[in-house]
Amino acid sequence: MNTLSLFYPVAPHVVTRPWGVADELYKEFGFKKHNGVDLALGEGQEIRAPFDCTVTLVGNQPKGSGLFVCLLSTATYDFPDGVRARVELSCMHLSRVSVTPGTRLGVGMVFAYGGHTGRATGPHVHIAPKRVRRGLIGYRDIDRNDANNTFDPEPYWNQEYARTAS
Repeated sequence: MNTLSLFYPVAPHVVTRPWGVADELYKEFGFKKHNGVDLALGEGQEIRAPFDCTVTLVGNQPKGSGLFVCLLSTATYDFPDGVRARVELSCMHLSRVSVTPGTRLGVGMVFAYGGHTGRATGPHVHIAPKRVRRGLIGYRDIDRNDANNTFDPEPYWNQEYARTAS
């Protein structure tokens, strides 16, 4: 059994907005609840890979998530509800990205820097986690909910900061 264990991508780990909070703002984007967790950080602060993964997408949505990176876990995980899936994390509102699609990252490798691009009130990283399975074309979301088919990552943080071995 392989259980998801996420390292903190920034230190300190301070949640400024938890997953699943209802807000009218998100209706504009097609869902009703906060689809991730917001972590406080300083402008330009390093953001590190919270698990072994591959960069699947780097993009920019100026009126939404701003500069973002999608990370796909290299492992498949067993969840308490019986689902077996890989995890895709979308990290948003970045000021700068140091990776391209296809880049493989080990835990603790720096892939981006904090900012407040897109629709953001200040510097933070918004992390939207999804459980996914390979489909005929790419990966497909497993969950269906009003938080844009994401899941709450809080129970999966392992209480350790992601840093590379010295």
